[in-house]
Amino acid sequence: MKRKYSWESSEWSLSIYALLICIGVIVGSMIVNPDFILIYILGALSGSLLIVVINIFYVIYTKRKSKLKK
Repeated sequence: MKRKYSWESSEWSLSIYALLICIGVIVGSMIVNPDFILIYILGALSGSLLIVVINIFYVIYTKRKSKLKK
C-alpha cells in the first residue's frame, strides 16, 4: 500500500502556513482597505519571510543533528 504524502507532517509545514497567511493578508487587505495596501503587503511579506528563514534554520539543524546521531 502506498503511503500518502501529507504536507501537515512535513518539516516545511511552517513555511507553507507562512505563505498561506501572507496570501490571506494581501487578499484581505485588498478587500477591506485598498488605499493603504502597500503597508499591509510589506508587513505580510516581512513576517512570512522571517518565519520561512526560521524554518530553514530549523530544518538544517534537525538534519545535521540526525546525521550526528548515526
